[in-house]
Amino acid sequence: MTPYQYHYPYFIQIERFNEDLLATGWKARIVPPSDKHEEYLVIERQNIDPAQQSMHSLRIDFRTFLMVSGQMLYAWTRYADGLEIRQYQLDQADIQATRIIDFVEIGPLVTGIQPHPNKLSYDHFVTFIRKPDLVTREDYYEKYVIIYLHGQSVTMIPLDSFNETGGDPLYMWPALAVLDINKGLLHGTGMRMGSFTIPFDVHKLT
Repeated sequence: MTPYQYHYPYFIQIERFNEDLLATGWKARIVPPSDKHEEYLVIERQNIDPAQQSMHSLRIDFRTFLMVSGQMLYAWTRYADGLEIRQYQLDQADIQATRIIDFVEIGPLVTGIQPHPNKLSYDHFVTFIRKPDLVTREDYYEKYVIIYLHGQSVTMIPLDSFNETGGDPLYMWPALAVLDINKGLLHGTGMRMGSFTIPFDVHKLT
């Protein structure tokens, strides 16, 4: 199974997220709103000199997806034209200096596997995004796709089971994905749509 995913602020349980972070020596907390800023999530290294806090903390703003994989933290944001994915190494002294950014442009992607050279350490990374120009059988169908990144390639698969039954993308949308590689199943959950499971065999992707 791929690591559990989170979305701040709609799909995150701080206790569970901190369990994922426990072995890394980091901990997350929500900073309440004030006159100077809105609420946000901060991830901090534990037991460090307060004078070095800027090197050992990371601010997470609204609408950010999160995943911990070993000593790597992935944070990504969905935009109309693609995915911005940020990778941080939690075992390094200055987390800000370890940031690597990859942008997956959604427009040029076609159904199937295509090359995607990048510097990130992808290992069966899967998520959802809306592709505005996706051709669907009916105009009112949603236009969500599954994005699967592994090695130096990206695979795009239309999420037809949702596209044919979904609603307003601002009201109902797929959010989190966990891939069971051995069983060839993709488990997802979303806003106002509950949990779902669909076949997704990475060994048969073309």
